Amino acid sequence: MQILLTGASGFIGQHLLAALLAEGHQVVGCVRHPEKWLARFPEVKWIGCDYRKDHDPQVWLPRLSDIEVVINAVGIIRERRGQRFDDLHTHAPIALFQAAEQLGIRKILQISALGADDKAESAYHLSKRAADEALLALDVEAVIFQPSIVIGRGGGSTTLFSAMAALPWMPVIGQGDQRLQPIDIDDLKACVLAVLRNWPLKKQRLELVGAQAVSFLQLLVFIRNWLGFGPTAAWPIPIALMSVLAKFNDWLGQGSLTSESLGMLLRGNCGDPAPVTAVTGVKPRSVEASLRHSLATTADRWQARLFFLRPLLRVVIGLLWLFTGIVSAFIYPVEESYKLLAATGISGIWAPIMLYSAAAFDGLLGIATLIGYRIRIVVGLQLLLIVSYMAIITVALPALWIHPFGAVTKNLPLIVATLIMLVFEEKEYNG
Repeated sequence: MQILLTGASGFIGQHLLAALLAEGHQVVGCVRHPEKWLARFPEVKWIGCDYRKDHDPQVWLPRLSDIEVVINAVGIIRERRGQRFDDLHTHAPIALFQAAEQLGIRKILQISALGADDKAESAYHLSKRAADEALLALDVEAVIFQPSIVIGRGGGSTTLFSAMAALPWMPVIGQGDQRLQPIDIDDLKACVLAVLRNWPLKKQRLELVGAQAVSFLQLLVFIRNWLGFGPTAAWPIPIALMSVLAKFNDWLGQGSLTSESLGMLLRGNCGDPAPVTAVTGVKPRSVEASLRHSLATTADRWQARLFFLRPLLRVVIGLLWLFTGIVSAFIYPVEESYKLLAATGISGIWAPIMLYSAAAFDGLLGIATLIGYRIRIVVGLQLLLIVSYMAIITVALPALWIHPFGAVTKNLPLIVATLIMLVFEEKEYNG
């Protein structure tokens, strides 16, 4: 079949894309930057779409030419950088659904979220529910899947929970008794493919959950066992403290822990797998069975161990540059700085100009690193400065190489740490 897949660059979308191609379907993929995906999937017809703005059905009509099935897999877990729940989860999908109805496309599959029901309170769930209700009101054969937390390599939830499970003590919210019912990404794909093979005769809204509900603590224990790490104790964190941290992350605009996600976790995320099994014939596995199905690799363990070190590394490198600028400009004796500059051939009016310009530049590089601004360019400038400083010192002040405090030799591990930071901060291959 000719299938239009939105959100093809996301975690669920990429898995669906590969599964659809393996089944022999022809896929039209909607992403923000289609040029990034041509080399990876040349057999896919890529279309540039912007869910932040594509809110008019007229925009979608030409994209739906010759399409038989529409699958909407767009979703974000938090709002950031102009991406709003209402735009991506409600307005753009509704415009897409309406355009499909106008063209007589009957089969529309919406990947929603468990909890997008009449008890929904979070902006995330409410935005998903609004699109679900609009789709059900149209004269189409709608199928709405409401997945719980999706377990699978590369998934945001799996990555975060693996990192938490890999810590020396596993942090849990309160007593860690929140109830969850994760579904394996392979089971989600199987449900989608089953519907495509045998489309239901009436509209469906189906919960996608695993076979067994578990507590948050149990989930972390399962993941820790999967990673191959030994048993450890839980570290209960008061809900009040977690709420404060979540609000701080709201303000910071980074991280998976937000007031919204915390509220959703405290609410629980469970459902009944029987209806989806009745419709699709797929029996979702328990989370423990899902993890056993795919053995953890060294890469999984490394990613889990390094997850929380990534932001820490950027912070300490940023503070190092910022502190260097402050010390050079305001704390270290100016006369001593001038002596060092004189040894390199810089004196007179050029000494203060060079001193304070270099201090300001170091400070700016520190600030840019802390806020994650154009990291690739910033890292290039940092490495250029470090190597330049070392070259000048080697020629003019070679004695500093054998300073007992490692005044110059400390730059060697700093260069390596900076390169590692660059790898950590590389943008994910999506869009």
